[in-house]
Amino acid sequence: MEQVKMIMTLIVLLVAVNMNYAQTDDLVLTTESEKKGAFNESVDASEEVVEEVIPYYYRHHKKLSSFYSGYVIELTTSDLPLRRDYFLFEKFGNVLVDQLEEGGFSYVIQGFRNEKSAQAFLDNIVIHNAPEAKLVQYNKGERKIKS
Repeated sequence: MEQVKMIMTLIVLLVAVNMNYAQTDDLVLTTESEKKGAFNESVDASEEVVEEVIPYYYRHHKKLSSFYSGYVIELTTSDLPLRRDYFLFEKFGNVLVDQLEEGGFSYVIQGFRNEKSAQAFLDNIVIHNAPEAKLVQYNKGERKIKS
């Protein structure tokens, strides 16, 4: 019986330490010689780098399919990849990223049946939180800005 109590106490301590570690906002020191970016590009990290730990509840963005056809709402674009805790990502879920041919990154939300429903969602919901948002049509991966 005493062994069971010890094992239970150990499990509780391990869970508490693990939860505390997962929720930390401290800085972490990394010394990896090679890192990969969102599009598997090499990122030079040969020197010791101090990077901020982003809370676990911010998701990594998935890439928009290179063969996607349909309408998306482009929330914003950026020359460099945006951090997972960028303010717009707190307001919108399931944000996808598209690496643009001309360079840079486009952050979009998809899932609209047609242009009318996408435009209505943009006008009624998105534009209040992302004034620079626009409607973009994709045809087999080719972009065409609609508004």
